[in-house]
Amino acid sequence: MEIMRVVKKPTKYLLILLFLLILTSPFLLKLVPSKYFSALVGKSSLTDKIFCNFSTKVSGQSMNPVVAPGTSISLSRCFEKEDLVEGTLVLFNEDSGLRFGIIRHVVPLDPIVYKVSDEKAPGLLHDVVKEEIVGITKDIDINLSGYQPIKEAESFILDSSEFLTDFYLARIPKGAGIETASLEKTTSFSRKEDKFCFVIIPKKNLMGVELEISNIKTGEKVSLGKGIVFSAASKPNINCSDFGSSRGMLNLDPGTYQYRFLMNHQMLADIQFEVR
Repeated sequence: MEIMRVVKKPTKYLLILLFLLILTSPFLLKLVPSKYFSALVGKSSLTDKIFCNFSTKVSGQSMNPVVAPGTSISLSRCFEKEDLVEGTLVLFNEDSGLRFGIIRHVVPLDPIVYKVSDEKAPGLLHDVVKEEIVGITKDIDINLSGYQPIKEAESFILDSSEFLTDFYLARIPKGAGIETASLEKTTSFSRKEDKFCFVIIPKKNLMGVELEISNIKTGEKVSLGKGIVFSAASKPNINCSDFGSSRGMLNLDPGTYQYRFLMNHQMLADIQFEVR
């Protein structure tokens, strides 16, 4: 029994050390969803320091001359959308990596889209949402920034009519192929009898498209892919899937859903449908 207590004590300390290592390492921040921090902060200055504050170095020339290469920056991972204003320096996730940038514009959408760029290419704006930002600071003087605003924030809001000629849902019989079956436009599907199809007719080549299905009742979302490219040369773009739990199938219970077509985090089209 005494041996067990001796073994458990180092194990306990190792787990605590590992937990603190994850929290304090900017490279492991994405493993801990920020929503878990809200219940832990504001209790004491010590917990705020542990859970909110971290430091990381700026590597390379990406933020020069605003931040010199090799400079260590103190950031906070505890913030609200009201803290994300123009001129705020942020560390954000992009393509499974972390990078620094400055918020140049706040686009009033739902969700809010932040146009962010670094100093190496200040005119190359990235579309970022709050969930992709892992840390911020307002303690950096950005007066040396090379960014020159050329647009108002509202001008970044996309008009779907510029990109889509048509977008609709359709079905074909289960077991059939799109080469031989006729598409039937619908918003009602049978899991036992139908294949689920979506049809897109783009006006131009579309880059960075995200498709998702959300459950109207629960709000749960299923991503069907990100960074998708649709060619204007293929008219229409038709994609069909079987209902089921196997890989590549749509695993949807009976209910009401919303099919969402997004580009640069902005919803260009959405269709409500039911599954029986």
